Amino acid sequence: MIAVWRCLHADWYKVKRTPFVWMHIGLPLFWTFVYLLYVQGRTYTMVNVYTGYMEVLGAMMPLLSGIICGMVATQEEQAGHFQNVLTRTRIKETGYVSKLLLVWGSGSLAIILSVLLLGGGIMLLLPGVQVPYAAFLLGAVYLLLTSVILYVIQLWVSFTFGIGASILLGGSGTLIAAIMITGLGDHIWHYIPWAWGVRMTDSIALLHMSTLTGTVQSYLEQDMATGWLWVIVASIITLLGSLLWFRHWEGKRAYE
Repeated sequence: MIAVWRCLHADWYKVKRTPFVWMHIGLPLFWTFVYLLYVQGRTYTMVNVYTGYMEVLGAMMPLLSGIICGMVATQEEQAGHFQNVLTRTRIKETGYVSKLLLVWGSGSLAIILSVLLLGGGIMLLLPGVQVPYAAFLLGAVYLLLTSVILYVIQLWVSFTFGIGASILLGGSGTLIAAIMITGLGDHIWHYIPWAWGVRMTDSIALLHMSTLTGTVQSYLEQDMATGWLWVIVASIITLLGSLLWFRHWEGKRAYE
């Protein structure tokens, strides 16, 4: 654990003066500002304001994670053709875990920042309105937990195929997530990692910020339970598979 922390500390110093940091701060600020301008003067319920915000945020996660992971992988390639991340610790997988924690942890903080900014913006625009911060933060936690597998996949693609392939996959994932928000995803979203974030946050908003009948609430709770089963199992399998891959990886691109 100490080795992971030291690697993470070193990785942070590598990116602290790059666009990596500003992307995780600037994008939440920009998106919240644009969204609040959009909803200002319109009549929306709190659940609609929240789901509209989180659906876009969740749908963009695949693309953003693809860009971020591609940037990190490119930096390591240029610094020494991945030899630093492969050889700096006695246990080879430590460097990989550090990179994964860096990109996922930074993304998670950006998600939480986004939700806090949304709540603060609503309080400024609509004085007296009570913001359900507990539901807001719960949705953020669900989004960051369901994004683990996205970062694992994108980091593998970035290391193996490069930033171009990572961005292409991320863009495709964003398109899939947008489609899964519609009725087309009602019965298949559980099996599609790119859909987990948007569907989970929508369900959280409905369960905690809407008045539902007993039948609808029971259906949503069961639907989410099925989704979580797939999230947990698929995330663990993918993470273990990526660790096994990294143990045998020698820093070569797939096309080399």
